[in-house]
Amino acid sequence: MGAPSTSPAPSPPAPHEASTPNDEASPELPLLRLRCGVQQYAWGRRGASSLVARLSGIAADPDPAVPYAELWMGTHPAAPSAVLPGGEPLGAWLARHPAALGPAVAARWAGDLPFLFKVLSVAKPLSIQAHPDKGLAELLHAMRPATYRDANHKPEMAVAVTEFRALFGFAGIQELKDVIRTVPEVAGLIGHEDADKLMTIKEYHGGNDIKSSLQSAFAKLMTASKEAVSEAVNKLKGRLNDESKIRTLTEKEELVLSLERQYPEDVGVLAALLFNYVKLSPGEAIYIGANEPHAYLSGECIECMATSDNVVRAGLTPKYRDVQTLCSMLTYKQIFPEILRGVPVQPHVRRYTPPTDEFEVDCCLLPPGEVAVMPPVPGPSIFLVMAGEGEVQADSMSGGEKAKEGDVFFVPAHTEVSLSASGHASMQLYRAGVNSRVLYSSNAAAAAAGKRSQLQNICDMAS
Repeated sequence: MGAPSTSPAPSPPAPHEASTPNDEASPELPLLRLRCGVQQYAWGRRGASSLVARLSGIAADPDPAVPYAELWMGTHPAAPSAVLPGGEPLGAWLARHPAALGPAVAARWAGDLPFLFKVLSVAKPLSIQAHPDKGLAELLHAMRPATYRDANHKPEMAVAVTEFRALFGFAGIQELKDVIRTVPEVAGLIGHEDADKLMTIKEYHGGNDIKSSLQSAFAKLMTASKEAVSEAVNKLKGRLNDESKIRTLTEKEELVLSLERQYPEDVGVLAALLFNYVKLSPGEAIYIGANEPHAYLSGECIECMATSDNVVRAGLTPKYRDVQTLCSMLTYKQIFPEILRGVPVQPHVRRYTPPTDEFEVDCCLLPPGEVAVMPPVPGPSIFLVMAGEGEVQADSMSGGEKAKEGDVFFVPAHTEVSLSASGHASMQLYRAGVNSRVLYSSNAAAAAAGKRSQLQNICDMAS
């Protein structure tokens, strides 16, 4: 992840204000309509039940047998967005119009869009996975480019659109002790030595002691033989089914049985007991940093990330598993994720700001007849109309563009956008853009450099 600025960043402009005078205004560039790619992964929701299918406009009646899993909005080569009507790839258009990124973004991210915007429709669990930090991403890409196709990190944020379920990070030490004490199938695969170490750790012990013991125990579990895992999963399933007749199972136990039905005899069924079980309501979000284990389980969400598709997997998947890399790369932090709810930045608009430089996400919910003006910023944005209809107008346009569910627009840097809702229902939009903290830190630094240059010129002339 990019490091946050250590000096206080200037505040972004308030709504209806233009970018600061020190911004070098780019030539007027048009607001672009985009056609975006759909990924058909096995875990996706099928047919018309998928939000991705509805938004993408694939067909009035999507194929009920096809899993429409992800809608990609951006320049990533695996599913690049195209500029309408001609179909030019967005990345190629940006190469011809670098001013659309703004000078700071174009310089820092080599003329490319630094974020990838997505919608996910999850019917069954994704793999237990983690995304490498920048250094590890570069190393994995150099060593195995066919598997790890990007040299970039992939911090990401998921904003729930429906009720959304996920596994994230390791549970606290007391919960892990409860697993070892009450789930003999897991304790048996971990082994007595590592189980005993975890059982004797106190809450106040140093982080390195906990990390070392947890890493050793997790690696033992994840590298257990296929036969041992199969036996343990079947024993656990049988025991929980029997116990369900005489007591109410916990949420985690119900989850384990659900995972087993979808991924029989998979080590991920057991590993799930070691992670935090996270439940998000619509509008709530989590940020997932580098080297943190996680697995999305069900629901639909908006997702934004650095432009990368690097995934290290180790369970709940038929895809390639890189268990050794996953076990060695994890942070082994034991923290429940912070639930982000967005911060109001103007009427009808909430902003989700992660601790990474590449992106932020705004959610705009406009009642019928209302208008919101998104001020110009010195970086690019992508807008997605999630629901409803209305009009989108850029300051470079003589008239507005009609906007309805599924429409996606690219907005160049330094462009004010006016949004208005029509009809009888609210219009909901999501915007992805470069983190404002970074944009305005860069802007202030450029302004300071300009003033120093002017002062130096004056001094030179005086001498």
